[in-house]
Amino acid sequence: MVSILLLVVIYMSFISLGLPDSMLGAAWPMIYPTIGADVSMAGFISMTACIGTVISSLSFSKIARRFSTRVITAFSIFVTSFALFLMSKATSIYMMLPISLLLGLGGGCVDSALNNYVSLHYSTGAMSFLHGFWGVGTTIGPILLGILIPLGYTWRTGYVSLSAIQGVILILSLLAFPLWKIKEKEYKKEGVSEDDIKVVSTKEAIKRNGAIFALLGFFAYCALENTIMVWNATYMVSGGLLESKAASFSSLFFWGMTIGRIMTGFVADKFGDAFMNRVGGVVLILAIILTPIVPVEFFWIVLLLLGLGCAPFYPMMMHQTPRLYGVDASPSLIGLQMASAYVGSTLAPPVFGFISKYLGMWIFPLYILLFFILLVFSTEKKRSLLSSLGLLK
Repeated sequence: MVSILLLVVIYMSFISLGLPDSMLGAAWPMIYPTIGADVSMAGFISMTACIGTVISSLSFSKIARRFSTRVITAFSIFVTSFALFLMSKATSIYMMLPISLLLGLGGGCVDSALNNYVSLHYSTGAMSFLHGFWGVGTTIGPILLGILIPLGYTWRTGYVSLSAIQGVILILSLLAFPLWKIKEKEYKKEGVSEDDIKVVSTKEAIKRNGAIFALLGFFAYCALENTIMVWNATYMVSGGLLESKAASFSSLFFWGMTIGRIMTGFVADKFGDAFMNRVGGVVLILAIILTPIVPVEFFWIVLLLLGLGCAPFYPMMMHQTPRLYGVDASPSLIGLQMASAYVGSTLAPPVFGFISKYLGMWIFPLYILLFFILLVFSTEKKRSLLSSLGLLK
């Protein structure tokens, strides 16, 4: 029972992690005119947040040696709640950039910490459910905007609302501290507690077979995902859709990922990560092909398919880390994977913003197609290498 209750707490924490991730993309068509920014600056705000996340992800293995997962989680939720509140007060791009950095610093460590914890102590299905709850968090921002904007409120109210939700999750997380302590005592008896694992260095972890392809896969996936997150609403508005409707539609991408990851959670243990990733790849390429074809008023269908296609990749790749590379390398390698993922998230949206400024938003489907090809190449190459070494069946 304690294990289940703790998993619920972890899932709530992952909802909080997802809350800020969709807000910028959904709100940007309303934000940039009010702060006097160029439309292409969304990519630079996203890049700044990702830089913060890369820094905290790379620091995770050192932080994990000093603080428990529960402490890292609670502190990170507090930081992101505060950053969301500050974002609602921003009046210029120069205010939004440092706030975005703080938002990223708050998210990186908790992302690494919870991924590592669930990878070590729970099943593949539980990991997929975990990222499904991240998806639940990402759907809240666009839905809030779709409700608030027609009522006469602004994007600032949306950010304040997310900050308040984060505050509630923080209180619940603090109240759940005794559950973490109970499970830690059980893990100590089994010899699998956080204190029992001697974490190898980052330099040693990256030398493990297939690690480079793993990092490349996370880079490609998050470059693809974050480009869709940041630019899908702007893409729809450029096609003639109303801003409020585009904000509402953008939530369908996150609903697709949420539904897909929950569905994956029920079947992942039976079919395996490779099968689930290949199913996701088929759906994803179909969605990319449909992107320039479907009329903008029906673009919600494409967003739903994009989300469903993206759904299995991240949790499946993350959960196999301790199994393929060893529990001693898991914290360091997960930190590296998170950093690699956020480098993709950092670079891809601003590069797209720069390109689209000169070529136009029509380049959107071709741009995400490039990262899809890189994702498929890296995941299949890693699997082929590990299978040849007898490390993967």
